[in-house]
Amino acid sequence: MRKVLSRRTLLRGAGGVAISLPFLEEMQPRVALAQASGESPMRLITMFFGLGMDRNEAVKQFQGPLEPYAPLAGKMAFFTNLEANQAHDFGSGEPHFKMGDVVFVGDPQKREYEASGPSLEQLVRRELHPDGVPTLIGSKSMGMWFRTGSVSQYTRHWNHDGSPGERPERRPTRIFEQLFGGVMTTDPGTGEPDPEAVIQNHMRRSVLDAVVGEYKHFTGDASPLGAASKAKLEVHLDNIRNVEQRLAPIEMAVEGGIAQECGIPDASTIVDPGTDIPYELEQGGSGGSAPIIPHEDFLAAFEIQGELMALALRCDILRFGSMLFVGSGGHVGLRGTYSALGDSVNFTADLPGTSPHDAYFHNNRWDKCRLHAHYCQKALASALLSMDDPSYLEANGKTVLDNTLVVVGTDYGGGGNSTGHIPSGLVHAVAGGHGHFRPGFNDSVYNIIDLYDTVLKPYGISSGMGQGRHATYRHTPKEITSLLA
Repeated sequence: MRKVLSRRTLLRGAGGVAISLPFLEEMQPRVALAQASGESPMRLITMFFGLGMDRNEAVKQFQGPLEPYAPLAGKMAFFTNLEANQAHDFGSGEPHFKMGDVVFVGDPQKREYEASGPSLEQLVRRELHPDGVPTLIGSKSMGMWFRTGSVSQYTRHWNHDGSPGERPERRPTRIFEQLFGGVMTTDPGTGEPDPEAVIQNHMRRSVLDAVVGEYKHFTGDASPLGAASKAKLEVHLDNIRNVEQRLAPIEMAVEGGIAQECGIPDASTIVDPGTDIPYELEQGGSGGSAPIIPHEDFLAAFEIQGELMALALRCDILRFGSMLFVGSGGHVGLRGTYSALGDSVNFTADLPGTSPHDAYFHNNRWDKCRLHAHYCQKALASALLSMDDPSYLEANGKTVLDNTLVVVGTDYGGGGNSTGHIPSGLVHAVAGGHGHFRPGFNDSVYNIIDLYDTVLKPYGISSGMGQGRHATYRHTPKEITSLLA
């Protein structure tokens, strides 16, 4: 009689190492039973890109900055004319930060740099799992950002009381450690990962060394796995090792292109200056303090984060999380020439001592902004494509992306003849979603609350946005029927 494996089967090793497995045929009976009764694990990931997109470019669909999503056209719904005036009509604070309190939350800020309620993924997480998510990690935030000062700049995880949750982790090596357990060595003097130890542990050694015994068991003659599952396990572990070998070189490449004080510290070590510091004095701000990074290295660091997020979802290590590529306001001194859409932008020449936020957006250089927006979409699309890997089909024959609700959003629209900081003409997208949504483009005017409420409806969840969560804001949601399958 064939042994049935639990979906929670792990390869366990010394030092807290735990390698989760993707779906294998031997897990089918339990999973098939759950799906037959209409149950399926609900996953929700939000993805954010800063500085927005000109609506005049967004309506060009795949002929404009949205072009990187073309391979996923059958799995994504795009909205190019959303509005969020509640971000400007209530509260106080610098425009980008006010908007940062509202994206994925809906209601205007409770007070400066404090949201009115939970972000989408945290709302669903508690609604479905009030006693805790039955995974190794409840949720995870990751992304590439640098400016600090206001948590609204980079945080997209907001708790139910409106307080900021986990800030996005930037170090790929740190994310890997959090997913699989400890092989990282820190410098006893600083508490930070020692660069040489990182290289030693992730290039010359491997987290997989700790689970060799378990691996031999599952691929040997006494294994409960069939030939197909053994082969899938080998591919899975090879993929983990492939990612692991690239962690340190990518991370060191990013650090090598940045001034010493603007490296990629462990996000948990950053101290927020507080809300009383003027906008222009915040850490990692505009002007000469914008960190200098080759755009290829910045993108590569995010792409491997996307691979790690896909790996975590595939192995059911987590089901909820957020990703961020360039925080609200941007402020990264990109370098090099970036080419797309039959055009090129020379970041090195355009951004001496500054960032796209100041050189492009505040100078209404929309020809440059369109390529910056394309660059951001290329990053986010890479994460979605990692989730859509057909090599790892789940029990229902679908990819991880098919079985995950992903909501992509940004902070500003406008463009064209506008002066920027426009809370209308916003671009959002919905990817995957368990087959609940129709792909395509929609340029009708809706509030972001309308979109958030509509995507939650198939899961039987009400957001409560615009219905009293903010003391003085009221909004009657309008269902986007064209989105529902």
